Amino acid sequence: MKKLLGGAMVMAMVLAGCSSASDELLDFYNAFQETVEVEKEIEDVNAKFEELESEKAELQGSLENATKGELGEISDSLVENTEERIKQLDQEVSIMGDSRSRMEASTQYVEEISDESNRKQAQSLIDAMDERYMSHGEMIGSYKSVLNSEKDIFAYLGEEEVSQDEVDERLNSLSKEYEEVQENAEAFSKRTEKVNALKKEIETIIEGE
Repeated sequence: MKKLLGGAMVMAMVLAGCSSASDELLDFYNAFQETVEVEKEIEDVNAKFEELESEKAELQGSLENATKGELGEISDSLVENTEERIKQLDQEVSIMGDSRSRMEASTQYVEEISDESNRKQAQSLIDAMDERYMSHGEMIGSYKSVLNSEKDIFAYLGEEEVSQDEVDERLNSLSKEYEEVQENAEAFSKRTEKVNALKKEIETIIEGE
């Protein structure tokens, strides 16, 4: 009887340990998930940005048959449109800053994870997220550079004397800048995929414990 009771007590301790390990990882994961909730706000920013991109395309289309007088008005509208798009990028940066604050707050839970394997898993997610934030900053930085170059071109179109050769040269330079944006966007996408994969691994651990 004593042996049976002793075995039952050991089993209860083991189960309690498993529960505790799972709860500790879950506490971290729930805190980390707040970054996801914050970043949902970027959807509205992206929607507004797409609207502005469509507006830009329409304005650019009207340049082809514009008179000299109309060219100045279209130029001003394109400059204003570009400034609005830059504001949307700044808004996204602000949201990502809030996301990072939530992520940093979740790191306190990492230290409280007693299971070494689980703690390493949580830290891997934190490290991957740090890399993602850095990658996002590089992407937005290069994008803002492109938009500032666009704004310069649009402003130039409104000047009294406009050289087609100058416009072509600036557009060629702009194309190279866009290539950097594309490279940074792909890098950010890969970082995001890595974060999602690590999150999925943690979800599997929590569900299995």
